[in-house]
Amino acid sequence: MQAARLDIGLALRQSFQALRADALGIGKGGLLLVVLPSLLVRLLAPEGGYGPDVATLVTTLRAVLAMLFVSLVSWGVVARLAGLPLPPEAFFAQGLRRAQPGLKVALLVGAAIVFGLILRLFATHGTPAGFMLQTLLLTLGLWALCTLMPAVPVAVVERLGPVDALKRAAALTAGNRDRTLLLGLLLALVIGIGALLISRATDAAPALEAAFELLAWGVAAIVPSVVYAGLRIPQ
Repeated sequence: MQAARLDIGLALRQSFQALRADALGIGKGGLLLVVLPSLLVRLLAPEGGYGPDVATLVTTLRAVLAMLFVSLVSWGVVARLAGLPLPPEAFFAQGLRRAQPGLKVALLVGAAIVFGLILRLFATHGTPAGFMLQTLLLTLGLWALCTLMPAVPVAVVERLGPVDALKRAAALTAGNRDRTLLLGLLLALVIGIGALLISRATDAAPALEAAFELLAWGVAAIVPSVVYAGLRIPQ
């Protein structure tokens, strides 16, 4: 059976509604898994005063916690869209219990992104080979964005392993990849502009930066979950 046609306007409205309706549950998870780690890093090393090995470890741990946050939020958002909204305490507790499959998928995707960034270091600027490699990586990135967007909520809700979750996500987005690509690029643009404004605000408080990180990761969790629900649950 072919998936439903994705309504971008509806997906954006539902994302905003989910963010508002589940603000307490999302906020609790974000406070513990995104905001507090961010503030602790800035408190212990306000100028990034640690060696490269420690910096890599800190960045990795923060990324894992953020991916755990994305996974637990996915469960609560899909539950709401399926007509089974969770109270804040259950939103966090149930999401945490269900998060493991989504975390595995998120880690796999994160590892692929890191590998792509490493490959990009070998793309010598101004050479045909460098241009071809840059083009290939960009193409693969856009393909992954539009094809695999709902992979984490797929894994969380359907309890699938990473490979099966990616296959299922690709099957769901078939016929809708122009729309998932447009939605992903729109959100990436909004988050990118926000990040640029925060980075240029030299006097921005650490709490403001941490709050923006929470919002960005929240969007990264909510929108794919809304897309998954829209393609899986008849509207």
